[in-house]
Amino acid sequence: MKKLYETQSYLKECVTRVTGCEKKQDKIYISLDESIFFPEEGGQYADTGVLTYGDNTVQLIDGQIIDGAIEYETDKEIPAGTEVLCKLDWDKRYSRMQNHSGEHILSGLINNKFGFNNIGFHLSDDDFVTLNMDGILSKDQVMDLEREVNEIIYANLPITDSYPDKEMLKDISYRSKIEIEGQVRLITIGDENRTIDVCACCAPHVARTGEIGILKITGVTKAKGGVLISILCGRRALDYINHNLDTLNQLASSFSTHPDKVMGIVDGLKKECIDLKTKLSDIMESRILKMINEDEKLRMVISHDELSAQNMKNIYNCLVQSREGYVGVFAGDDEKGYRYYAGGRSRDARELAGMMREAIQAKGGGSAEMIQGKTDACEELIRGFWDKL
Repeated sequence: MKKLYETQSYLKECVTRVTGCEKKQDKIYISLDESIFFPEEGGQYADTGVLTYGDNTVQLIDGQIIDGAIEYETDKEIPAGTEVLCKLDWDKRYSRMQNHSGEHILSGLINNKFGFNNIGFHLSDDDFVTLNMDGILSKDQVMDLEREVNEIIYANLPITDSYPDKEMLKDISYRSKIEIEGQVRLITIGDENRTIDVCACCAPHVARTGEIGILKITGVTKAKGGVLISILCGRRALDYINHNLDTLNQLASSFSTHPDKVMGIVDGLKKECIDLKTKLSDIMESRILKMINEDEKLRMVISHDELSAQNMKNIYNCLVQSREGYVGVFAGDDEKGYRYYAGGRSRDARELAGMMREAIQAKGGGSAEMIQGKTDACEELIRGFWDKL
């Protein structure tokens, strides 16, 4: 099959011939003589589109490499030998081209500056585009990289593909995540005056960096001994920025303030919320301590109100100092589970831990004096277990 998507990334439709059609596990697969449809490969989803012949319209659902050959899943059979008009879902393809080309620039810069390699890449249509780098980057380094990537985008440098033979390839320095058998396709970003990146790649790319529009880094988290970087480019980056700007403006309007002052107000509200929660949990602690003093038989307390760790320790200490046998305090609800502190005066709390693991699937640990942890058991099950102690 002639891969038109490699050499003519902007070709939106073509006329070709179906060379094969068969059913595999209730799915229909066809093969083509020439194709503008990129198959799923290298962390990027397959192109979609339609194929028409006569009065028939067939939806192209997916494209996969099966046993070394490219086969396309369709919603209807097309007889082998049929001449078809292929039409690409261009908006989806172009968005992927923008994001993939942007990823090459960012990965290339990281490799040139820090020597880190891209060990994983996923180009999602519904979520962020992600790349796994095998080294740690600071927030400042990432922000500097974002600025430099966008400077390269503004420079509108060419992005070209080439197919060097094995002898030529020996003298070319290029990035590649895997060992490649057969013909290597190189994507070069830059010109004779400035080369940004050279990378082995099978996917379609934009012709110039300016077409990427913008690259926005949306997140950086530690992963696999390095970092997972999330990005968006082009139209998707613009939509993301506009969405977040709209959210910020709505918040500013709600607070009757300027967008620059929203974070200060939010920080103040967070502190106020923490203070109120602390006061509330202290009030609940006082109520529970009073209840313990009024009921000498009470050995276990379950609270559905939010209690801090210190509140729970205070309640536990009150119980263990004034009661014989095992005592415990649980805080939470049946939906999210319960945190607990438990043990007993002159009793080994570790023995209780074993019983709780078996009876209410409690997780946690501690010492002979006290155990703590969490259980997803419901209140009824917790009370039933405690009544049998």
